[in-house]
This record gives sequence, structure tokens and C-alpha cells, in this order.
Amino acid sequence: MTKKISIITPCYNEEDALYNCTETINNLFNNELKEYDYEHIICDNNSNDRTVNILREISLNNKKIKVILNARNYGSVRSTFNGIKNSEGDAVLLFYPVDMQDPPDKIPEFVKSWREGFDFVVGCRSQREEFFFMKSIRKIFYIILKKFSKNNIPLNVSDFQLVDKKIVDKMKKLKDNFPFIRTLAFEYSDNYKTIDYTWKKRKIGKSKEHLKDYISSAMKGLISVSDTPFRIILYAGIFVSILSIFYGFFSLFYNIFFQNDLDKGMPTLLISILIFSGLQLLVLGFIGEYISSIHNQLKKDIEVNEKEKINF
Repeated sequence: MTKKISIITPCYNEEDALYNCTETINNLFNNELKEYDYEHIICDNNSNDRTVNILREISLNNKKIKVILNARNYGSVRSTFNGIKNSEGDAVLLFYPVDMQDPPDKIPEFVKSWREGFDFVVGCRSQREEFFFMKSIRKIFYIILKKFSKNNIPLNVSDFQLVDKKIVDKMKKLKDNFPFIRTLAFEYSDNYKTIDYTWKKRKIGKSKEHLKDYISSAMKGLISVSDTPFRIILYAGIFVSILSIFYGFFSLFYNIFFQNDLDKGMPTLLISILIFSGLQLLVLGFIGEYISSIHNQLKKDIEVNEKEKINF
């Protein structure tokens, strides 16, 4: 029986890149992967350029291209996860970007490894074509993610993963509508293979992600893999509290026995207040993220509202 591969692609205002993206996938399955069937699920986040018209055109000419038109922009994560929920393949490529910064020529290698018996195949961005500053920030994040995670997550893990249907079926039951997709499969299995590649610089169009999106994604990632950040902050809070008590007694003793002018200690006091206030705000920020994560998981009315589905 012919195996079917599902490919999930979120998009928003990608009129310049859509033809190239869909043609590349179609060519792969007409050549290197011709023994496989496929469905290419493209999830549009209410684009306001020619993207929707192009999607209607290409889906009319190729029934393997399935389109989900969202009622509004739900962001790439929610849109992608909704596409995963709509997939029917024996294996699912969780995230394939329109800009093809994750190389499509790795997909046959993913499929080959999957057929060898791995539950999922993980693309790792060992090299990146971007500025040194961003490379460094990402490297630090992935080191922290690996260190804190209760699962065996490799460095430079990406969303570019081919996951077996038995794992995807479990993922579909997840109630979290804001999942950190790149670490989900690790919750269900350690039977995976990693494949390194170079994350290419975008050549067509512009990224729709902003700094706040990267920060939000990083926070959700850390919270999703472990409660260790919260514990570290808790321990840090205890340590700082004890330190402040000792410092308070020391300052009181010093001012009573060695100097009469208490105003001389005001700069130190102000600095201490600022430091401790900053730590308190940091703690409250992390607590807020955890509460927000729980709140979003408990809400039942935030699933993606699909305006129209094509070729389903």
C-alpha cells in the first residue's frame, strides 16, 4: 500500500513565494519520492495580498494541495498546529516554510530515515546564514532549552520534523492550542534521528516574524519543556531574601556603632531596592507566563476558525 506524506505550510502574505514552494514539493514527489503519495496542506492566516487568489489557482490545478483559509491571523504556531490536526498522512512534515529556508532537498533523507523505523526525524539547524548576534542569542537559547528539558532534546532543534502517524495522532489530542511544536514529539518517544543542515538566508519576500514573536516563542518553549526556570527563580528569591536580611542587620549594626549619619547609607539602600524590585518583577513575569500558559490550555473556544477549506 502506498504511503502518504503530509506537509504543513503556514503562510501570510506570501504571494511572491507560493509558486516556487508548491512546485518544489510537487517536483520532489514526481521524482525522488515518486513511490509516495502526498498532501500539501497550506494554512493561510487571512492574507491581504494576492496569496488567497494564488492558492485557489494552484489548488484547482493540483488536488494534492489542500488549503485552509483562516478567518483571521492566528499566527504561525496555531495555524500550523491546526494544519497538523487536519492531516491524514502516514507521516507528517510538521513545518515546511514557504520561504524554504529549511532545505527541501532534505525531505527525501527524512523519509528514508523514517522508513528505517524511527518514530520521527528531526532537522537540526547546525549552521545559520544570519548575523552573528542572532546566531549567538539562538545558541544560548538552545543550550538553556536542552539543559532545562526533561526530555532528550538535541541542540539546534527545529520545527522541520517528519513525524510518524502514531505520534501525530497523540499530538492531535493535545488541548494546548499554543504548543511549542518543535519539542512535542519528544514527549512521546526517544526513538528519533537527527539530520543536520544549514538554515538558509531568506531569498524571496520578507519574514513576518518580529522580535516580540521570537521572545514569546522562546518563553513558551522554556515553559513547555520544564518547570525548572520557575524553580531556579524560586531558589534565587530565597537566596536574595536571606542575603537581604543579613545585609539589613549588617547595615543597622554598622550605622549604630560606627557612624551617626544614617543618610550616608541611602545610595546603597536605593541600589538594593532597585535590584530586589527588578528580581521581583522578573519572578512575577515568569509566574505570569506560567499562569497564561495554563489559562490558554483550559480555554475551549480558541481553536482556529476556518473560513474555508479547499480539496479536503
